[in-house]
Amino acid sequence: MTGWYVLDLDATIVTCTSRKEGAAGTFKGSFGHMPLGAWVANTRECVAMLLRPGNAPPNDVADHKTVLAAALRQLPLPLWSKLLIRIDGAAFSHDVLDHLQALTTSWRRVRWVTGWAINETGEQAIALLPENVWTCAQRQDGEVHEIKGPDGEWISYQVAELTGVRDLTGWPRGCG
Repeated sequence: MTGWYVLDLDATIVTCTSRKEGAAGTFKGSFGHMPLGAWVANTRECVAMLLRPGNAPPNDVADHKTVLAAALRQLPLPLWSKLLIRIDGAAFSHDVLDHLQALTTSWRRVRWVTGWAINETGEQAIALLPENVWTCAQRQDGEVHEIKGPDGEWISYQVAELTGVRDLTGWPRGCG
């Protein structure tokens, strides 16, 4: 990813114990706010934040566009810039993905990665993957992504390529 800016958009719950302005019940049963932010992964800087009530929908297209626009204004992007935008499955909608696709210009190359909800078809396909196609996931620095398990043993996350399972007709080119 040399030469690429990596921009992450995500919402998070910020709980509060009193009736702060804009606080509301969250989808997880707590009370507080659900700000949507943007961080530059390369530098770990927060470049945009939109304070929202706790009951804000996670997939609000206007909110994602607002935060993304504010974040892009903060980046010192050169004319030949390369940008990777990562958003979790909450943003998996035609409007957000079409917007991300349209950000590529003659002077800016934009790629994006987003999650989506796994349905029964996807779960069945994952279960059929042979063991030899799985490999250790890597962190951004190229190191194996490991955590210490409850028994003290190191566990690595595993990833595998799975394409062609979900019908993505009508989605932006490159999905899947």
